[in-house]
Amino acid sequence: MNKVIFCDIDGTILDGSRGMMEVSDKTRYAMKQLKDNGDHVVIASGRCKGLLDPKILSLDPSGYILCNGAYAEFMGKEIYSLYFTRQQLSAIKRIVSKYNGFVIFEALDEMYVDSLQSESFKAFMKGWGSSLDGFKEGGEGRSDFLIGMIGFLDRSVMKDVEEELSEYVDLAAHKQFNSYDVNIKGVNKAIGTKRIIKYLDIPLEDTYCFGDAINDLEMLQSVGHPVIVANCADELRGYGFEETDDVLDDGFYNYLVSHKLIKAL
Repeated sequence: MNKVIFCDIDGTILDGSRGMMEVSDKTRYAMKQLKDNGDHVVIASGRCKGLLDPKILSLDPSGYILCNGAYAEFMGKEIYSLYFTRQQLSAIKRIVSKYNGFVIFEALDEMYVDSLQSESFKAFMKGWGSSLDGFKEGGEGRSDFLIGMIGFLDRSVMKDVEEELSEYVDLAAHKQFNSYDVNIKGVNKAIGTKRIIKYLDIPLEDTYCFGDAINDLEMLQSVGHPVIVANCADELRGYGFEETDDVLDDGFYNYLVSHKLIKAL
C-alpha cells in the first residue's frame, strides 16, 4: 500500500532562523526515494504558493496544503480553498494598527503588506532570512485572502493583541519572533490532511506527518504516524508524538531510513 507523508517546511526541512537556507541533499534524496517507491509527499505550510521558492518547488511533491490549511491541491488539482471575510480583514487591520504592528495578507500567488517601510515588517523578514521581493503594498478590495501574518517590535503588546483578535481569527505564534500566523477561524492544516486522506481513500496507518511548530499540532494529530523534530516548539511535547533529530541534523531523512521507508543514501 502506498503511503502519504505530510511535511512542514520552516523548522522541519529548512530553518532560516538558524542559517539553514537550503534543503539538504539528504532531504532531497529522501523525497526522490519516496516518489520512486510510489509514495506521496504533500508539503504542508503556512506559506502561500507565492512564498514557495524554487528550492521547495523543485522537490516536486504530489500536493500542497498551504496557508495553514486554507488551501489544498493534489497532483495539480485544487481540493478546496477558504477565504477571510471582510469583517475579519477589517478587524485585523484595525487592531494591529493600534499596536503599531505590520499586517501581511496572502492570496494564493500574491502577498500584500500594509507598509513596505514598516520597521517591524523588515525586522520580521530579516529574521526569517527572506527578502522583501514579491510583496506588494495595499491589497484593499481583494476578497481572496487565505492567511495573514502580523508582527510587532514590542513583545509586551502580544497578549493584548491575542485577546482582541481572538473573537475574529485564530493565531499561531512563531516560536522565534514577536509574530503570528493569522488563520481563518477554525481553519488549520488538519483540514487539508483529512481532505487529502479521504480523497486518496488511504488507511490512516499509511499516513505520516513531520512538523515542528504549534500550527502543526492538529495536522500531527490527524495522521497515523505523527513525528516531531528535536527542535520543535515545547508545546508539542507531551502528546506522545514520535521524535526524530533536529532539522539541522537531517531528522526527516533519519526517521525515514530508521523506519525502513527509504534506503540509506
